[in-house]
Amino acid sequence: MADEEAFVLDDAVAPPAAEPEADAPVSRDRDLLAGKAEKLRSHLAELSGTIWRGYQDQAQRADDIADYWDCYNCESNGNRYYSGIADIYLPIIKDAVDAIVTRWSNQLFPQSGRTVEVVDTDGAQPRAIVGLLEHYLRQGRFETQVAQPLLRNGLVEGHLNLYCDWAEIGRQIVSRETHAPRDPVTGAEMPGEEIEDIEIEDIIEGRPVFEVVHDTDVLVLPPTADTIEEALAVGGSVTIVRKWTKAKIDQMADAGVVRKAEAKTVKNEMAAVASDQRDIEKELIEHVGIKGKGGHAAVWETWHMLPLDDDGKFDEKGTPRLCRVFFGPKRVPLGAKRNPYWNDRCPLLSGPLKKIAGVFKGGSPLQAVESIQYEANDAVNEGADAATLSAAPMIFRDPEKYNGPIVYNVGAVIDCPPDAIKIAEFPDLTPRAIQRVQMAIQAIFQSLSVNPSMLPQQMRAGKPTQAQIAQDQQVDLLTTAEGVKVVVETCLTPALGWAIDLDYQFRDRDLLIRQFGEMGVRAKMEAVAPLQNRSHYTFIWRGGEQVKMNAMMQQLGTGWLNVLRDPAMRQALALEGYQLHLAPAILANTQNIFGAFLGSSILIDQRTLLTMDPELENGLLADGHDVQVHPLDDDPKHLQAHQQAMAGGDPHGMIRAHIMLHLQSMQMKNMASMQRSQAMLGGGPQPGQPQIAGPRGPQPGAQPQPNRPLRGPPGQIHPDQLPRAGMIAMPRK
Repeated sequence: MADEEAFVLDDAVAPPAAEPEADAPVSRDRDLLAGKAEKLRSHLAELSGTIWRGYQDQAQRADDIADYWDCYNCESNGNRYYSGIADIYLPIIKDAVDAIVTRWSNQLFPQSGRTVEVVDTDGAQPRAIVGLLEHYLRQGRFETQVAQPLLRNGLVEGHLNLYCDWAEIGRQIVSRETHAPRDPVTGAEMPGEEIEDIEIEDIIEGRPVFEVVHDTDVLVLPPTADTIEEALAVGGSVTIVRKWTKAKIDQMADAGVVRKAEAKTVKNEMAAVASDQRDIEKELIEHVGIKGKGGHAAVWETWHMLPLDDDGKFDEKGTPRLCRVFFGPKRVPLGAKRNPYWNDRCPLLSGPLKKIAGVFKGGSPLQAVESIQYEANDAVNEGADAATLSAAPMIFRDPEKYNGPIVYNVGAVIDCPPDAIKIAEFPDLTPRAIQRVQMAIQAIFQSLSVNPSMLPQQMRAGKPTQAQIAQDQQVDLLTTAEGVKVVVETCLTPALGWAIDLDYQFRDRDLLIRQFGEMGVRAKMEAVAPLQNRSHYTFIWRGGEQVKMNAMMQQLGTGWLNVLRDPAMRQALALEGYQLHLAPAILANTQNIFGAFLGSSILIDQRTLLTMDPELENGLLADGHDVQVHPLDDDPKHLQAHQQAMAGGDPHGMIRAHIMLHLQSMQMKNMASMQRSQAMLGGGPQPGQPQIAGPRGPQPGAQPQPNRPLRGPPGQIHPDQLPRAGMIAMPRK
């Protein structure tokens, strides 16, 4: 989508608030620093000192993370042991991290295209909410721009940090409108040749945005808290380092997030104040060839519970409320307000890749293999230097026996005694270097749980056996399921809840209907308050569950459905109070086979269809949306309204097509009514009419078996090569 780059993530700035409803929290926009506010400023001064000491305490962690990024980016630093002529860096850690990111990303985003599942308290799936979430994920390029960088940061830094926000962009849409001449006084249409006008409309589009934050910029106090909620509940804080340019400071001041006087002071002192914290982002920018010249101010965005009274003012005896405070480079508070989000949650989703009891942050997986990477680099550089020196060896010459020139050339002849010149022979270190490198590769891959099925090239020599392929696949499935489970529970599933909350708070409902048509109407009707979102809906990241539904389990499930269809089995279930519902299994298999979008078109849940007012349908059809015909629609009434709308023009041809659907619906209803009348009058198959027997179903417990053609089609993948083609296959007997 060409316009997606226009959405710029505001670093922790809430977009302009939507129109407040009757019970909207008006006090959230109160400036807590207004007036003297001496007690609040004293409290914030103590808080800023605690935050500064917290960043100093994790300075060693920031330096270690910088070294881990050097290992991933293949940059030499002072940690290597051997320093010679060659400067080679083997990308062992980089290959391992990229292999894990690729495997986990493919697991989280299945090929079927369905990433999200939402179930409400009644057990139904709100298709409109699912459709909007999928649209937001596609529009934000969530897989490549968010999920993969999040996984990469987690593997290198050992911690996952995802920030949720809402971004908006204004557009000026130009369109052609064709209509009949209108009376300049009354505006009524008049007979005559149609007129084409150019209509210009200003709209504001918005969507949830997600920012991957480096762990060195995040500080959670106390560091022994298990979750962010626990840290805030015990009086702690959550701080994120922001880099603001002068233009950004002006933008934040205009939005009312920071005070204008303090913002002006920060701009004037930006060049004189230097940050004492490790800037990982600047180092990564320089790695890709862009010189980082600074030009920004380091600002702390802190989330903290401040005691407030009923009027929203600071009171030491008040009720603790979640607030957002910005501190400048000299730890001066720039702005303090209540949480601008209606769900009253901290927008930072954070958690370790591997949890350690009693510690909030987790250790990097590269900590255990960093020294092995340096050992491999030393081995290959030693071998390369030995090969270089062997190409131009030292020469020992006896000047008493020969003092003439020595010429290096092909077939050169030197007239000297045989024992006058000797060449120094350097040992060939290549075999030993290869052995050391192979040992390092195996150790690093084993420590990071990388097996041959994750790599484009097999690590083992020779063709693997079917037992080895099956074992690699089993290990791959287990390790991948364990890894993605942490990512799903920590960031992805809570991010879906945040998307629904932000959508409810900032979304324009009229624009939603115009953009999404009938799906927008359903989403508007299904919208619930943020408090109810977390309890009304259950979010499931489908990619995290697909490992449980591989090809073998789907085949066993199909056989088990045949067992359940047995009358004796159904009778036994009925005696115990159970009822068999096959529709969910059929729908799931259909979507797994044909994909989420095509599968949803093959099987349509009529409960999700709406019987809408015909005038609302006319508006959607005029905008070019395809509106479905509900079986309970009053077809004559709809036909009359659509024909009247068609008289005013049908630019997209959707009204005419919709009228044909209503005519077909009326015909089907008449045929169904005649069949019911015949059944009530004792109608049925006439005597002598042949009886057509239905197809015979499979026997209970039968397993579906594929046909065995004598010759496969051109380009067919051999069963032994299915794992290399990215498919799951079990070993054959």
